[in-house]
Amino acid sequence: MANELTTQAAPRNSKPLSVFSNIDTFADGQRIAKALVSSTLVPEAYRGDDKIGNALIAMDMGGRMNISPIMVMQNLDVIEGRPSWKSSFIIGALNSCGLFSPLRFKIERVGEREASYVTWEGPKGNRQKVTKKAKVNEITCYAYAIEKDTGEILEGPEVSISMAVAEGWYFRPGSKWLTMPDLMIRYRAAAFFGRLYAPHILNGMPTDEEVYDVPEMRDVTPASAEPAPAAAQRAEPEKPASRPRGVHAAMNSGKQSTGEPDKPKPTKKNAPPVIEAEAEEVRESSAQDVDNLQTHDNADDHGGDDDGDMFGAPGDDDGDGYDPA
Repeated sequence: MANELTTQAAPRNSKPLSVFSNIDTFADGQRIAKALVSSTLVPEAYRGDDKIGNALIAMDMGGRMNISPIMVMQNLDVIEGRPSWKSSFIIGALNSCGLFSPLRFKIERVGEREASYVTWEGPKGNRQKVTKKAKVNEITCYAYAIEKDTGEILEGPEVSISMAVAEGWYFRPGSKWLTMPDLMIRYRAAAFFGRLYAPHILNGMPTDEEVYDVPEMRDVTPASAEPAPAAAQRAEPEKPASRPRGVHAAMNSGKQSTGEPDKPKPTKKNAPPVIEAEAEEVRESSAQDVDNLQTHDNADDHGGDDDGDMFGAPGDDDGDGYDPA
């Protein structure tokens, strides 16, 4: 009987890659990230060799959510340094997570209603809180789905146009609530539902619309006096006027307390100025006089002594009439 060779395929690891689990998966993740950042199909925030870190984070999020990292890159926006999901991605992720039935929305149109909101008005540093009212077409909406494990109907928080007005979303410059209220109210209801029943899908991040709707931070600090210059603030406090400063000041203060008059300080005599030009002329004239005197003496001596003896010692027979007596 012929031997039959049977092979059994090794079980394939279907668990998504977690790039931060150990050194080996981190090295593999970097190789995959290099291929992703070199593609022109990924968004600008993930394109380029210096964006490998962004690609690794997108891969890690995709592994935790059990979705492709390309999907994370296409739906994760960075707005003013804050990562945020697109609302359409949140709806799709909730529908495909397997925990709930497809997400549905309950819409109710109430009609015209008066809504109030708070704003700050006035010059900078002296703003005042002002409550205003506006008439809007009221719409309420909430998202709901059926939990597959229990069959329970899960309802999300209700969102309304009055809420959008009170929170400052409605009248914000460039707001889409004025032009597309039906779409915006569904997006916000889906975000609230996902944050309440499936926070692991959102990973604690807001939606793009929520980031855009955050009102601008304003300075409401009351006006105050201008601060003193830094040099004046750092200066040491002045000492009391009665406190003497230094040894001489202490001595003068003691003299004043005893009534002793101050002694006049001796004045120094000014040294006569030195006239360099006259000194140079005196030195030159003295030198010339000495030279002339030596020349005259030498001439007289040479004239009275033929053999060059300028001193005329005694006993010389030169007929000079020298008499020692």
